[in-house]
Amino acid sequence: ALTMAAKRRKNDRSGRPSKKQQVAKDTENEGSKIPPLPTLYRICVKDGTEAQQMDNVKQWEERGALTEIVWPFLVENPNSKLFYHGCHLLVLLISHHFEEGSFGTYSLDFINDETTTQSVLQKLLYKTDHKDYPLQTKIIHFLIVALSSNNEMLCKTVAKTLGGVQLMHWMPDRRRELELKKSAGLRRKFAQSKKEDMWLVQSTQLVLELLEGNSEFGQLVKIQKEEANEMTMDVPTDVWIFIHRYLELLIDLLSMASSRLFLVPYLDAIHFGIKCRLAVGNQFAVPENLILVQHLLGRINSLLTFPIDESTQKHLSKVDVVSKHHSRATILQKMAYRHYPDELKTVIYAGVGLLCSDQERRSYLERSLIGFSDKSLQKLMYKMCLLPADDNTRMTRSFMVQVLSNHLSIPPYPMDQLRSFPLYPTETTLWDHNVIPPSNRELRISSVLALPKLNAKYLSFQDYLMRNFELVRLESAYEIRSDLVNVVKRVRPLLRQSALDESEDIQLSTEFAGWSRMSLEIDQPLTITEVQPPKLGETVSAKVTAEVSIDLQHCGDAIREEWDAIGEYDSLFLVAIDASKMSGKPAPLMRDYHLRHGVHKMWDSDNGEKRVPDDEDSTFCERYGITMVRGCMVRSVRNESGTVLSEPGIQVPEEQRGSTKRIFKIEMDSAQYVMDRKSGVGAESYKKFNLIVRRQGRENNFKAVLETIRGLLEGAGSIERVIPQWLKKLVLGTDDTTVASYRSASMKEYAMKTVGVNKPTDFLDFGDTFLSEGHLRESFQGKMTIDGEKKPSKGSSDTPRRNYSIRVAETDGQTNTEAKSEPFPEGITGNPVRFTPLQVEAIHSGLSPGLTMVVGPPGTGKTDVAVQIIASLHHSFPTQRTIIITHSNAALNDIFSKVMARGDINERYMVRLGAGERDLDLESTHDFTKIGRVAYSIQRRTELLEEVQQLSESLGISGKASRGADGSPSYTCETAEYFYKLQVLKAKRDFDAKVETLTADKGSEPDVSSIFPFSKYFKVNEKITVAGAELYFQQLQGMFEELVEYRPYEVLRSQRQRANYLITKQARIVAMTCTHAAIARSNLIELGFEYDNIVMEESGQMMEIESFIPFLLQRGKSDDSVAGRSRLKRVCMLGDHNQLPPVVKHTAFARFSNLDQSLFTRLIKLGVPYIQLDKQGRARPELMKLYSWRYNNLSNLPHVQSRPEFQLANAGFAHTMQLINVEDFQGSGESCPTPYYYQNLGEAEYVVALFQYMVLIGYAPEQVSILTTYNGQKGLISDIVSQRCGAGMPLEGIRPRTISTVDQYQGQQNDIILLSLVRTKTVGHLRDVRRLVVAVSRARLGLYVFCREEVFSNCHELKNTMQQFEEKPSKLQLILGETSPSERKLEDDIPNDKIFEVEDVSHLGSIVHSMQEQTLEGMEDPPSE
Repeated sequence: ALTMAAKRRKNDRSGRPSKKQQVAKDTENEGSKIPPLPTLYRICVKDGTEAQQMDNVKQWEERGALTEIVWPFLVENPNSKLFYHGCHLLVLLISHHFEEGSFGTYSLDFINDETTTQSVLQKLLYKTDHKDYPLQTKIIHFLIVALSSNNEMLCKTVAKTLGGVQLMHWMPDRRRELELKKSAGLRRKFAQSKKEDMWLVQSTQLVLELLEGNSEFGQLVKIQKEEANEMTMDVPTDVWIFIHRYLELLIDLLSMASSRLFLVPYLDAIHFGIKCRLAVGNQFAVPENLILVQHLLGRINSLLTFPIDESTQKHLSKVDVVSKHHSRATILQKMAYRHYPDELKTVIYAGVGLLCSDQERRSYLERSLIGFSDKSLQKLMYKMCLLPADDNTRMTRSFMVQVLSNHLSIPPYPMDQLRSFPLYPTETTLWDHNVIPPSNRELRISSVLALPKLNAKYLSFQDYLMRNFELVRLESAYEIRSDLVNVVKRVRPLLRQSALDESEDIQLSTEFAGWSRMSLEIDQPLTITEVQPPKLGETVSAKVTAEVSIDLQHCGDAIREEWDAIGEYDSLFLVAIDASKMSGKPAPLMRDYHLRHGVHKMWDSDNGEKRVPDDEDSTFCERYGITMVRGCMVRSVRNESGTVLSEPGIQVPEEQRGSTKRIFKIEMDSAQYVMDRKSGVGAESYKKFNLIVRRQGRENNFKAVLETIRGLLEGAGSIERVIPQWLKKLVLGTDDTTVASYRSASMKEYAMKTVGVNKPTDFLDFGDTFLSEGHLRESFQGKMTIDGEKKPSKGSSDTPRRNYSIRVAETDGQTNTEAKSEPFPEGITGNPVRFTPLQVEAIHSGLSPGLTMVVGPPGTGKTDVAVQIIASLHHSFPTQRTIIITHSNAALNDIFSKVMARGDINERYMVRLGAGERDLDLESTHDFTKIGRVAYSIQRRTELLEEVQQLSESLGISGKASRGADGSPSYTCETAEYFYKLQVLKAKRDFDAKVETLTADKGSEPDVSSIFPFSKYFKVNEKITVAGAELYFQQLQGMFEELVEYRPYEVLRSQRQRANYLITKQARIVAMTCTHAAIARSNLIELGFEYDNIVMEESGQMMEIESFIPFLLQRGKSDDSVAGRSRLKRVCMLGDHNQLPPVVKHTAFARFSNLDQSLFTRLIKLGVPYIQLDKQGRARPELMKLYSWRYNNLSNLPHVQSRPEFQLANAGFAHTMQLINVEDFQGSGESCPTPYYYQNLGEAEYVVALFQYMVLIGYAPEQVSILTTYNGQKGLISDIVSQRCGAGMPLEGIRPRTISTVDQYQGQQNDIILLSLVRTKTVGHLRDVRRLVVAVSRARLGLYVFCREEVFSNCHELKNTMQQFEEKPSKLQLILGETSPSERKLEDDIPNDKIFEVEDVSHLGSIVHSMQEQTLEGMEDPPSE
C-alpha cells in the first residue's frame, strides 16, 4: 500500500518548495512581520473597536513585540516624540500577558536599562491623566508585575519611585516629627530630600475621594440595600477595576519590608483605613464589586496592624503588641490629666486594659466623652499627634472617636485568630465566591482577588506561615467542593412521599435515587457523645466527640473494602440535604450570571447559551437542597458488637467483622462547634445529616497539613532555634544569598565551630564516588596529589578500585587537591556511575555543611547524585541521621531502591515512612515499614543470639543442655554483652600476649592457628596469620556491637514502642514524602525525633510549605556539645525550576497568589548559588537541542552517541523528530465541551493511526507513549485506542505504554513520544515554557508532535524550539518497506523514492487500514509445505 501510494504522489512532490523556502516566502508577507512602533500604537490603541484593539494586543504580544520592538525603541529613542507611545504600549502588552496568567518562566529581564526604566516611570506616572481610569489601571498592573518580578533593578527602581522618604513630606508635621524622633539616620535622610509631587499620594487621595463619594460619581454606598444596588451599578466599571487594582498595589507594597517603613506611617497618619471603613461600611453590600473592595480593605487593615517593628524588622510578640497599646493609653491619660483633669476623670482613672479593650472600647470611650466638646476633643487629639492642627474638613465627632479608638485598641493577634478558626470548610465557605473565587476567569468579577500572595520575600516567619495557611486552606476547600458536587449530583436527591402517619398526614422525606462509591446514606442520626470543656486560657472546647453509623449491606465487595479501609485520623464529611428546599433550577446562564454579579466581560454570541459549570456555581446549594456541611475526623470504627475494626497494624478477619453495620466514632471541629452553638445551630441540627462522604487518601490529608502549619505558628519562636542561622533569612529572602554556600566565609567559620561537621581543612570522605584514579583526576581542576604522588600512576584507569578522601584548597587563585586512598571493600556493588565533574562538585557541596542547590536538567542524573550524597554521608558520619524527602512515592521508592542496590548500607539503618513503601521492589526478606523493620530487627537479634550460643559452645562455656526446650539460645542481648566482656575480650587479650611472645621468638609472620581461640567457631583448618586473626576479631566485635542495638527490643514490649525506638534511635536513613512529613510532624516532635541532614529530591515540584515543614521535624534544641546551635547541618535540595511547578488545581491560586511557587525556585530567583548538571544521557543529541536552550552549557554524555540504540534511526520514519501540521478534521479543530476540557478529534485520530502504524511495522507497544496537554484530549485518545484496538480488531488488546498528560508524565521517559498539543485558536497553557520543556524532553529516540503549526510557531516564548521543528517538513514523512528494529544508521542518506509523505489524518488512516487487511490476509493463508 505504501509503495503504490508513493508512486501516485511522486510527481506531486516535484517542484514543491522546501520548508525553509516556504518560511522565507511567508516572512516576506507584511502581515506576518511585527510592525514598527507607530503602526503598532495605531492598531493597538487608536484604530478600531476596543475588541479589535485587544485582539491586536494579544496577537503582537504573543509574537514578541514587547522585546523585539517596544523596549528596544524606548532604549534607543529616549527623546523621541513617540516615547510616550512606547511607554503606553509597554504597559498594555505587559498587562495583557499577566492578565492571561503569570507564567513562572516569563520574566522582565529584558528591562535592563535603569535610566530608561526611570524615564518610562516618570512618563507613565506623571504625564498621564489621573482620571483616565483604564490607562491608570494598566499602569498600576504594570507596577504590580514589576514589584513581583525577579528583576532586582526594576523592582528597586519602582519601589523607590513610588515611595521612599519623600512620603514623609506629605504627613502632618507633628506626626512626621514623631516618626523622625525614632532614628537619627532617618532624620538625616529626610533632611536631604525635598517635597515633590508623588503619584502614590495623588492616587491615594483619588481613591479616598471615590470611596467617600466626593467624585463626579457621587456616593458608592447607600444605607438601603435596594438603593445600594442601583447606585453602585451606575458607577463605570473602569472605576471599580481601578479601585481594585490600586488596593492590590497597596497590599503588595505593605507586604514588602522595604516599602513598609514609610508607607505604614503615611497611611496611618492620613487615617486611610478609618476613612475607607467609614466610606464603604462594615456590612457586606451589593454588588460584588463593593464586596471585593471591603475584602481588600480588610487585608490592608491586617497588614497595617501586622505585629512587626517597621524600623528593625523584628517580629513583635503578643506581649509586645499589648505593651505598645497600653503605653498609648497611658499617654492619653497623662494628656487628659494635664489639660482636662475635670472633664475626663473617667478616662484618667480607667484601667489601660479597659481603654485598649477591643470589645468595649467604643462604648466606653463614647460614654467617657459625653459632654466633652468636639473642639476640645480635636485639640486633645492634636496634642497626641493624631490630628493636624485646625483641619476642620470632614472632622466629625464620629470620625475623631474612630481615630482615637483605632489608636488605642489592641488588634487581634494573628495566632489567636487562627486558634479559633475551623479547619474544615462549611457550606457557607465552600459556595461563597468572595472566599473561594471561581477558577474560571470568565466568572470572576475582577482580575484582582482578596487573597494573599507568595512573594520572593516575607516580613517574618509568622507572615510566611499565615499566607501559606490561608492559601492551603482555600485550595483544599476548592478540591473538597469539587468532590462534594460530584457526589451530590451522583446520588440525585429527591423528595418522596412516605407512609402516612397516625394523623393521616402526608409525610415527605429526602431520598436518593442514585449512588456514589464515595458516599453512603447515614443509617442512624448523628449523636454528640462528649463535649470536653475548654482548656485553661482558651475559649474553644477541648474535644467534641460524636458517633454516626452506616450500613454496607448494599455495597459490592470492592466498595465495601474501600469503606472498611477507613481508619484512625481519616477525614469524612457530613452533608445535610433537604430535598424540600431544592430549587430545581438549572445552573444559571453565563450571561445572566455576569449581569447579576456585575462582572465586566465582553462576550461573543457563541457563549450566549453557555451555563455556569456546577463546580463554579454559587447557587449549587440552593439547587440541590444542601443545608449543612461539616467535616470530622475518625477516631475509631467498630461493628455492632463493639469489635474495633480500625486498630493500626491489626487485620480483623472477615468472619469477625460481624454484620455490615459500621459505627464511626468521630471528632468534630471544636472551633466550628462553638461557632454553631453561638449562631443557634445546636445538636438537633446535627441530626439532620443524611449523607457521609469520604475522599481519596492523599487528597484528604489537608487537615493534618493545616494543623501542622498552625502548630508551627503557635511555636513560631521555636522556628528560630530549629532552623540553623544560615538558613533562616534565606527562607525569608532577607539575607545575603551566598551565606549558606559551603564556599562562603561565614559557612567556613560555622564549620570550624560546629561539632559533626567537617572543617575546611579536613579531608572529606567521598567513599566510592570515583570508579578509578583516572576518574578522580578528571573530576578536579588544578593540581592533584594522590597519596603524596603528583603524577598519575601507570595505567591509572585500570588500577583496582579504591575509596578516596579528598581535601581541596585554594591558594593564590590556584586549586590544589589532595586525595588519600583506602581499599575498596569486598562483597559490595557500590557506586556504578561515572560522575561528571559537576556531579562531583554537587556531591562535594552536599557533603559539606550549608545549603546545596542542584539543578538537574532532564536526563542528567540528579537522582544518582542524591543517592551518592546519602551513602557518603552515612559512611562519613555514621552517628548522624539523614532524612530523604520527595514529592511523590515513585521518586522516593526510586532513591530508596538505588540506595539499597549499592549493598554498602545495612538494612537495619533504613526505614520508609508512609504508605508508598508497599511499592518498593527490593531483594529483601522484609518490608521497610516501621513494623517491617521491627520484625527484621527481632529476627536478626534471634540469628545473632544463635551465633553467640554457638560461640559459647565452641569455647566450652555452655553446652546444648543450656538451650531452651525448643532449642532456642540461652543468651539475651544483655547476657551476651557480659559474655563478650568477660570471655571473648579475655580470650583476645590472652591471644595478643601469646602472639607477642611468638613474634619475638620467630621474628616473622607466624602461623597462629594453634593459639587462635576461635578456630572451632569459625571452622578454620588452615594457616592463620596475625592479620587474618584480626579480621576474625573484627567480625566478632561487629556482631556484639549490633546486638547492643537490639537490646531495647527485649525491654520494649508493644509494637508502637519498638517502632518509636527504631525511628528515634536506631534508624540512620529515614525516607518519607513531603506530605507524610506534614502529617507525622507532631508525632515525630513528641517522640523526640532528631536529624542532622536533609536530602530533598523533586524540590521544584513541592509547594513552599511542603519544602519548609521538613526543616522543622525536630524540637528547637541543639546538640549538647554546641550550645545555641541548631542540630541541622546540611540541606541538599535537588530539582529543576525549568520544568513544571507544583500542581495547584485552582488556577487563580496558582497565577494570582503564586501558590505553585516552590521554595527551590524562589531561592534560585533570589540568587542563591546553585550547581547545574551539564551532561545528559537520556535523549539523542538532536532531541536534546529542543530544550537545551533553557539551560547553561547542557551537552551530552558519550553513550548517547556510542550505544547502538542511539546510532540506529527510528524504523519507518524519515526523521528523528517532526512537527506535523494538523488542519481542521471534519470541519473543526479544537473543541471545549466543558471549561478547560479541550479536545481535538483530528489530532487524536492522527496520533492513534500513527501508533497503529508503528505497531504494524514491528514496534513494541511499550516503546511508545502518547502525551497531550489537556485531560480532555487524553480521554478522547484513550477512547479511540479502545475502539481501534478493541475486541475483534486486528490489533486487539494492544495499547501504548502510557496515555497521559504532559503534567502527569513529568519524571518519566520512553523511546518514542507522540505528542498532541490540541489547541488551534491560541497557544493555551503550553505558553508556559516549563510545560514545553517537559513535553519535548520525555523522548529518548523519537518525538512526533501534532499541532496547528501556525498557532505555535508564532508564539514568541516557544520560538527556540519551534524553529528547530521548522527545519523539518510539516507533513509526516515515512520510510517505505522498513520494519523495526531498523538496521539503518542515523546518518545514512535516504533515497527520495523511499520517502513517503502523508497528506493528512485520513490518508494515514487508509494506509493503516490497508496494512491491517494485509496482516489479516497473511494470518489466514495456510503455511506452505
